[in-house]
Amino acid sequence: MLPRAKKTFGQNWLVDETVVRKMIEGAEIQVGEEVLEVGPGTGVLTQALVDAGAKVTAIEADKTLIDGLQERFHDQITLYLGNALSGSGMRPAVPYKLVANIPYNITSELIQTFLTTEPRPVSLILMVQKEVADRITAKPPEMSLLSVVCQAYAECKKLFTVPAGAFRPIPKVQSAVVRLDLFPMGDQESVIQIAKQGFSSKRKQLHKNLSSLRGLDSEQVKMWLTDLGFDPRARAETLTVDDWKQLTHKYKQLIAQNT
Repeated sequence: MLPRAKKTFGQNWLVDETVVRKMIEGAEIQVGEEVLEVGPGTGVLTQALVDAGAKVTAIEADKTLIDGLQERFHDQITLYLGNALSGSGMRPAVPYKLVANIPYNITSELIQTFLTTEPRPVSLILMVQKEVADRITAKPPEMSLLSVVCQAYAECKKLFTVPAGAFRPIPKVQSAVVRLDLFPMGDQESVIQIAKQGFSSKRKQLHKNLSSLRGLDSEQVKMWLTDLGFDPRARAETLTVDDWKQLTHKYKQLIAQNT
């Protein structure tokens, strides 16, 4: 019998074994590989990871689930009670993969945390809302700030969609599994800061939003966009991560010339 799901923890228990198997296949688990699971819940995905030969570290925030997990897995896993967003010391030895059916109410914060803070995983294989999966993997002209952030730090793929009936209780949304394979750390933060300004007002064209940056004016941004092959009236959602990198490079050159 499944424990009562708590809304405060964003709990929906994954019960479809076919979905679990596809997650393991998508994660390409190797025997002896270090894997972090956030929110093991009832241990369905945890069991599949153990069966695949992974060395599992699991972080569970709901203390009422800890005894059941300890009784089921004993020393087969390393289990922590805590908050995965703040406890970097609970992460396994690198390299590791993050494989999880995460609480949807912490999706954006969790992804950003593991993309940007050490020790970073080599890959994230996550169950998320389908709408979020579509935003993470979007292409122009459907880009968003989340798309830029994720695609600046990782190669992003949607592996498969998951019907609501795969969970108990049944949620009101469809889900999907995404895989993010992380790039080496570079100057992503500078690119994201420029993109944040570019997406700051959805009703404005990109040149208007970027003209708020120090040392820039609207006409200069229009010229840069033209140089990149864009309509000077372009909007932020039409740019790829590479386009944002080029704009960031031009902006840094301008600031260097003016100092």
